[in-house]
Amino acid sequence: MRLDFNVLWVDDQPDRVTAQITSIASKMAVEGFEFKPRQCTTIKQMESAISEDVFTDEVDLILVDWDLGNDEHGEDAIERIRQIIQYKDVVFYSGQASVVELRKKAYDKQLEGVYCAGRADLVDEVVGVFESLIKKVLDLDHTRGIVMGATSDIDHMVNSCLTLAHAKLDDAGKALFIEEAMKRVLEQVENVARQGEKLRLAPNVDALFKSHMLFTSDHRLRMLASILGMKEFAEHAVGVTTVRSYRESVVHDRNTLGHAVLVPHGKPNTVIDDTGKTVDIVQMRELRKLILGLRADFRALLDAMQA
Repeated sequence: MRLDFNVLWVDDQPDRVTAQITSIASKMAVEGFEFKPRQCTTIKQMESAISEDVFTDEVDLILVDWDLGNDEHGEDAIERIRQIIQYKDVVFYSGQASVVELRKKAYDKQLEGVYCAGRADLVDEVVGVFESLIKKVLDLDHTRGIVMGATSDIDHMVNSCLTLAHAKLDDAGKALFIEEAMKRVLEQVENVARQGEKLRLAPNVDALFKSHMLFTSDHRLRMLASILGMKEFAEHAVGVTTVRSYRESVVHDRNTLGHAVLVPHGKPNTVIDDTGKTVDIVQMRELRKLILGLRADFRALLDAMQA
């Protein structure tokens, strides 16, 4: 699972579910996940969506209305879904047919993995299924993967922002850009050389594991903050706050999860950082929420720089 909770939503009148989308998104954000529905209004559109292998692999839940208009019905849509995606949970809902009637329609078609709900109860049903799914993936290993995936997205956006910034500079600015980057690389080369000399004189496994690559993600973050402070990018200066917040509030915890130590008692949902501090599942949820907000800020920065 990722920070994005991807949903295929089949309803011939998507405007009718705007309020539900807002409510579901708000409830998922509390847990540190972004609700991302992909809406289809016909079975044909739905078939096109689920024929895309990448989307099919990433979809987390499917929502299907019973009355799809033009004599199309949800049970037929779900039957088609099951021919392509066998094991994804489906929420089958209606504002007309009762839950009992929906269950019978699913039973008659021998459709499994289907939750039925009235339109009035749709939000609670979706959130309930969501909570059931995330409880299965909020141990240490899954949380590590979620955080690493999201921060990798941010790393990519930082690289893109730096590329865009370089392209917008004049020749003198481009030269300074490369000079600044090379300064950081050479500093890191010297640092690596010093670490290598220390290891040669006194071989130490712990010191070996702490050696890092050149021009790290933190170097790029610091360089991006420096560039955004230039007069040429004054309109993007707010991005400095985003970079600073990310470096100060996320990077250490990301690194902790990347090299985490399991607490040996109970379910593996806590980690011990390099200072001996225990980080539990509640703090991991707050970290997801923080990353979710900062990822949106980085995306806004990238979009603004691309404009």
